[in-house]
Amino acid sequence: MIRWLVPRRAVRRLVDLDPAELVGQGIRGVILDVDNTLLGPGETDPSPEVVAWMEALRRAGLRAVLVSNALPSRIRGICEQLGCPAVGGLPKPNPWRLRRAMAVLRTGPRETAAIGDQLFTDVLPANLLGLYTVLVEPLEPREFLTTRILRWVERLIGRGRILQEAGEQESAPEGRTRIQTDPGRRWR
Repeated sequence: MIRWLVPRRAVRRLVDLDPAELVGQGIRGVILDVDNTLLGPGETDPSPEVVAWMEALRRAGLRAVLVSNALPSRIRGICEQLGCPAVGGLPKPNPWRLRRAMAVLRTGPRETAAIGDQLFTDVLPANLLGLYTVLVEPLEPREFLTTRILRWVERLIGRGRILQEAGEQESAPEGRTRIQTDPGRRWR
């Protein structure tokens, strides 16, 4: 079970991930979580840094789609600002939603990256489908009740230990790349 929770890559913030690195991994499409990955929970306006990162993603030839449990009206506004579509439907974690997102991107699992801040709702379903997974640290400590419960479970099973163990592996199975963590930062 734990191996399905290990991302292929971890970065502190979304904007720390170079789109060229994704292209180098054979990625053509990116599925993005919204809350605490792109912007803080409940926020409606992406930061200039995130807007610039999305522009860099497009310049690198990558397409993006948002997948979120947030209200459709909020997500529509974010999509307009970022210039990308969103996929709604059943709440995350839901592999069918990721499959719908890949259909929008016109990509298969091996050429799709999923980026999010949670092990259970972002990394687990994407790993089960064989996507390239990237875990980011949550942007803010403020979170919804259900997310706080999942964070507690992440701490219980050892989110930090999962990332540290993965980071210590020189070569991981199934083409996984070494996870780079910030040793001075405690992962939640």
